[in-house]
Amino acid sequence: MNKLKGTCSSSFFVSISNKPMQPFALSRQKGIGLIEVMIGVLIFVGGVMAVAGMQSQAIRVTHDSLQRSQAVWLANATAELMKLNPAGLESSAYQMAATTASANIAAYCPVIPTQCIGTACTPDQMAAFDVHDLMCRNANDIINPTIVINCPAPCATGAVVTITIAWDSRGAEQGVLAVRQQVGFTYNRN
Repeated sequence: MNKLKGTCSSSFFVSISNKPMQPFALSRQKGIGLIEVMIGVLIFVGGVMAVAGMQSQAIRVTHDSLQRSQAVWLANATAELMKLNPAGLESSAYQMAATTASANIAAYCPVIPTQCIGTACTPDQMAAFDVHDLMCRNANDIINPTIVINCPAPCATGAVVTITIAWDSRGAEQGVLAVRQQVGFTYNRN
């Protein structure tokens, strides 16, 4: 018995066909590697798509934030210019220029009013120049900007002046934000 135990080193398989028999475990794993690779690629592609979607959303929100900052600056600058030209505010020149600018900014900007830097202008000319300069200089930064200036007539000292800047939101394309965004600025006239 000891002699047989030491000399026998080969395996014995019975085969009915001409193909050599394979162990049972190996025959069941054919194609498993391909399926694992396909599932891995699918998970990777899903992750890349999610990251791309988040990046797109971040860009849209960043642009909307930039527009909001620009609108706040525009409202503040308009208030400061009106404080320097109270006669233009009392005569409603700022309000009329704002209404004209908001009606159609694309048609409004090419028509340049009287240049009031370094020359003498009436309060109404200065108001028209101020609104044109502010709105047309920022028309490329804010999507379809509009400005509304309200002051109860005769807009005397102590009256409440309201400036509202509105614009189209880029985020509205995907339903993230409302179609029109706006910023309001209110102050008491000195």
